[in-house]
Amino acid sequence: MTLHDYLAILRRSWAWVLAATLVGGLLALGASLLMTPIYQSQAQMFVSVKSAGQVNDAYSGGLFVQQRVKSYVDVVDSPAVLDPVIEDLGLDTTNVELAEQVSAQTPPNTVLLNVTVTDPSSKQATDIANAVAASYAAEIKRLEGASPQTGKKAGATPQVPVEVSIIKPARPALSPVSPRTALNVVLGALLGFLVGVGVAVLRHTLDTSVKTSEDLEEAAGSTGLAVVAFDAEAKKSPLVTLRGTPRAEAFRSLRTNLRYVDVDNPPHTVVITSSVPGEGKTTTACNLAIALAQAGSKVLLLEGDLRRPKVAEYLGVDGAVGITDILIGQAKLDDSIVPWQRGLLDFLPSGAIPPNPSELLGSQQMADLLHEVRGRYDAVIVDAPPLLVVTDAAVLAAAADGAILIARYGETNREQVAHAAESLEQVNARVLGTVLNFAPLRRRKGYGYGYGYGYETPKSGTTSDSGRRVLDEKDMPSPAPRN
Repeated sequence: MTLHDYLAILRRSWAWVLAATLVGGLLALGASLLMTPIYQSQAQMFVSVKSAGQVNDAYSGGLFVQQRVKSYVDVVDSPAVLDPVIEDLGLDTTNVELAEQVSAQTPPNTVLLNVTVTDPSSKQATDIANAVAASYAAEIKRLEGASPQTGKKAGATPQVPVEVSIIKPARPALSPVSPRTALNVVLGALLGFLVGVGVAVLRHTLDTSVKTSEDLEEAAGSTGLAVVAFDAEAKKSPLVTLRGTPRAEAFRSLRTNLRYVDVDNPPHTVVITSSVPGEGKTTTACNLAIALAQAGSKVLLLEGDLRRPKVAEYLGVDGAVGITDILIGQAKLDDSIVPWQRGLLDFLPSGAIPPNPSELLGSQQMADLLHEVRGRYDAVIVDAPPLLVVTDAAVLAAAADGAILIARYGETNREQVAHAAESLEQVNARVLGTVLNFAPLRRRKGYGYGYGYGYETPKSGTTSDSGRRVLDEKDMPSPAPRN
């Protein structure tokens, strides 16, 4: 991915990243407040050459001391140094435990020794540091004073070649060295930010849902015809083309783009379908039909969903008699067509719910019906079931001029779109284009629109959950073979 891709991911997931940053900072702050404060005190010692008789000149004496000081560092936590400190201060600890609090360092190319002590008490850290420095100096003198001076009589006082002096006694610390709350909060927030960015990138990598028109075009292998914005009022008023909204304007753009799909052979019978339920195919079919009618076209909106019809409900008309009644010879086409909105467009309901929708839609009678209405109208818009649920939409699309594939922003994944397009190709149906539905205007919101599908076949002789009559299989004619 390029830098532009990462920036785009951050723009889309800024809330996640911000939340992770705040959580990281708060966790670091909480951990710091729960930690026991640790204070640090330091005493500084100076090591010098005491006798020129032992060392010939100042330069060689300085080198001698620097070499010796390096060895002194490892002596500071020895029992010989720490046991007197524990006894003098009356500490309730062992030399092993105290050694963990004591350390010594020598700055490079110097003859200085820094004794550092840490403790939860600032005063005790200071007392221990000064006591360790005094015991440390005494131990160094003892180690260096093992041999008497050459030329002296037996029993003479040993001559120590170095002198150890405390030049900076330890002082109480005003603030603890641990925890460093401000630094911990900054580091925690930074870690949270990195985790947030990582999660955002991971979600983007694992998320195969369609979020752009380009994603949809690539998955379907077809041109994007429109991007329809999310409208919170769509659930209450699904026919948005009757009012002026950005969503309504998108359907008008769909109407315009549909005319340019094939200028030499423009589609007249168009199936509107989707991959899975809940992607807004029925509202798209209704609003596209209205938009075409508003532009002056003679339009027929046909309810091709014989399992869970919804168009009649959206239009507010009676859909008890329709396609299934025409196909079994119980009704005529002219008697079943319902004019809507004072003749703005015509609507052909699905009629009674049949027990074998796929066979009925694939019959020769259905092909003849589509052929007849195609000759009567400038545009026939067919609302069909989802492609990955049942085969009805593929059957209708094969008999029509093509299909428009609807996908829902952030819900439909690219694999579902690809499989839906493949199912159309298998029956030699043409994919006229795609529509990305419920796309956010500025930011993604929770979708309040949705509806369920129940694509199980009802038992014969019963009524559907919408109150419509379900045809008995004995009422259905045997499908005639297609040419």
